[in-house]
Amino acid sequence: MAKKEKIAFGRLDKMRNDQLVNNKKIKIGFVGGGPNSFIGYSHRLASRFDNRFEFVAGVFSRDIKKSISFGLSLGLPKERCYSNYITMAKKESQIKDGIEALGIMTPSGDHYKIAKKFIENKIHIICDKPLTATVEDAVKFEKLIKKSKVVFALTHNYSAYPMVREAKKLVEKGKIGKIEYINVEYVQDWSSGKTITKKNSKKLLKWKIDNKIVGTSAVLNEIGSHAYHMAIYISGLKGKTIFADIKQISNKIKMDNNAQVMINFNNGAKGMFWTSVMARGGVYGLRIRIFGSKGSLEWIQNDPNYLKFNPSTGAVRLLERGFFNAEFSKNFSRIKFGHPEGYLDAFANIYQEFALSLKNNIKKRYFFPNEDEGLETAKFIDACKKSSKKKKWIKI
Repeated sequence: MAKKEKIAFGRLDKMRNDQLVNNKKIKIGFVGGGPNSFIGYSHRLASRFDNRFEFVAGVFSRDIKKSISFGLSLGLPKERCYSNYITMAKKESQIKDGIEALGIMTPSGDHYKIAKKFIENKIHIICDKPLTATVEDAVKFEKLIKKSKVVFALTHNYSAYPMVREAKKLVEKGKIGKIEYINVEYVQDWSSGKTITKKNSKKLLKWKIDNKIVGTSAVLNEIGSHAYHMAIYISGLKGKTIFADIKQISNKIKMDNNAQVMINFNNGAKGMFWTSVMARGGVYGLRIRIFGSKGSLEWIQNDPNYLKFNPSTGAVRLLERGFFNAEFSKNFSRIKFGHPEGYLDAFANIYQEFALSLKNNIKKRYFFPNEDEGLETAKFIDACKKSSKKKKWIKI
């Protein structure tokens, strides 16, 4: 009988003592995330954190030689390094030890067509955000998943930071009262760097500046999707109407690189989002502030182990991940407070929750984002694009 290995860290509510049989790992394959892909590396590493998955197959590039070569460099046997996702879906569904789950890390314009082939073969999906490049594909994708019996996870990984989960819990407990205002900033500067010019932008940024691939709005699909998802995830609200101003500020690249969005939520609360990829010095500056009738919360991704809680009747409190004043966050932490956790840990939380869902056939309130949030975010982005073009308020 295989020896059981005890997981050494807390995982989700009441799952600290979850057992893992070594030969019962979930067989996973990946499509996309080839050489030099940051997001590909993040997915593969996150899937290995908790010893839940066995990486057995993949296709990593449209260039067949490059795809096979890269697969071999990752330790895969040649026969499991595929030339395209269609062949992979067919062959993996036919072999005895074929994949049970697939990770998709391609540009969002390809998500739906790739996932469809694997869902038809009853293979579970964990997909990078956003759900799709267009709202039309998002609607079809969501319907496909609902009709199937597969588990689908969307890696809006910021929602899996322990202190983001802590913030959500505080909102649900009514600690800040009725939500009245939400402000989210997510700013980057990769479209305005010194090395970027009009001549080399297509080569350096590739699909990120091609709306046919990235979707209706480059800046909103790339990082605006995170901003909106964070707001609805923590607050539990949904956007009702928006007024957006999407602009190309930098002249270096022909793309929309800055968006400001005013939003009305379904409980009457207001909000403002600013997302930009040309904010010089704004290196992954994600910040969310939620104001309620009894206080406010603030979380900053560059200092992710802390959550600022400001009750209206007392002093500001700085809550620390895993500490006694943030008990709920312990369920999503691997190491003791005082030692920092970050981006990859949050990413791994989604993979862990995805795996537990497959193994235990359970659904929990704090599980990973899925197709519902993916469709909601796609509708938000589509409404923003229409609003900016028509210069008027648009219903989401």
